[in-house]
Amino acid sequence: MKRLIKILLIGIMGVVGNLSAMSAECEWSEGDPAMCFYNGMEFWLSPEDCTLILYSGWPAEDDGIVIIPESLPSAEDPDVRYKVVAIDEDAFVAWPTGFYSPSCNVGSVEIPETIVRIGARAFAYTFRMKEIRFPDSVTEIGDECVAYSSSLEYIKLPAGLKIIPKGFAELCTTITECDIPESVEEIGELAFCRCKSIEKVFIPAGVKTIGSGAFSGMDNLESIDLDPANEAYCIRDGVLYDKDMKTLVGWPGAPTEVVIPEGVERIAGEALNYNSSLTSLDLPISMSDLSAAVFFANNNLSNITVRSITPPTCTERVLPSYWPMFAEEVYANAELWVPEESVDEYKAHPVWGKFNRINGESVVEKVPATEEEAVYYSLDGQKVDNPESGQILIRRIGGAAEKVRY
Repeated sequence: MKRLIKILLIGIMGVVGNLSAMSAECEWSEGDPAMCFYNGMEFWLSPEDCTLILYSGWPAEDDGIVIIPESLPSAEDPDVRYKVVAIDEDAFVAWPTGFYSPSCNVGSVEIPETIVRIGARAFAYTFRMKEIRFPDSVTEIGDECVAYSSSLEYIKLPAGLKIIPKGFAELCTTITECDIPESVEEIGELAFCRCKSIEKVFIPAGVKTIGSGAFSGMDNLESIDLDPANEAYCIRDGVLYDKDMKTLVGWPGAPTEVVIPEGVERIAGEALNYNSSLTSLDLPISMSDLSAAVFFANNNLSNITVRSITPPTCTERVLPSYWPMFAEEVYANAELWVPEESVDEYKAHPVWGKFNRINGESVVEKVPATEEEAVYYSLDGQKVDNPESGQILIRRIGGAAEKVRY
């Protein structure tokens, strides 16, 4: 309700209030003594502590430059100044065409050191802004703060920030750099999802929680690096897991084939989602819980191997957004390979049974030691150049993978 009311008020302000605020003079509203206008921006005075919140605004200049003041004078006494301490939700959001008009055309913004809080979507959907620098005074940033900003290339986060919020820079496809401060303890779900131009991510020692899909869909991500002192996560073969390697958290880049090592039991939500290049997915015998996992944006999956004799727990509509687990075309066209003795159980399952093509294969089979063109991997994903007789391995030939006894 608050967001709807704000959209309506912003529309009114855009037509009326903005006309009276084009000069750099601070102008207090006659109808509402808690409201003032300055240089195309609207501020509200908090009566509790006499501080100002930047409520909304449009750049007063054609170049889109926004300079947020540190303080503004009182209406009664110009020597009394009220400090600007927060930027409210949706303050400079540039809503997509058709959703709301007009759109804020902010090109650059200068945020003063007086700001401590920035609300949700404050700079979302911008289409001119190249960079944004949050001062170190900021301790709280709202969800999707700069999400869907199509021209953003650089973000400087405040040095003391503890939480990077949900969807913070989601679908900011042109961002090439955003360092995570040492102070960060939590990275929200989808925080950098589909930031396709970022090549490297470094996770500091203090990070304790990484939300679902925080690094999914980052097609050009070459590496996820982790401070060795981090006690919550680990990196194995470039892939991010929780410390005991039970949960897959992040897989860099856009691989065409994914073989998850034995011992992994869960996939964190959208860790592998938003990868249109993925064609082959191989889940180990240990995989037991996919109740939070989704692959609905992996439209080109054509070969899925599930090695668990008991179908892993999963649900067709994953909360909170009720996403399908797989895309309809994947259910229709992909080959699902399961243990031979479990075919009927998979076919009867409410989710796995949606696949049109469910095939059985032996979990462990004898193969000749001299087979050509086969590549072998250990169960933890390490390539094995000289397999030994009797050793249980993952064999790959072309795009297919299976667990075998050499």
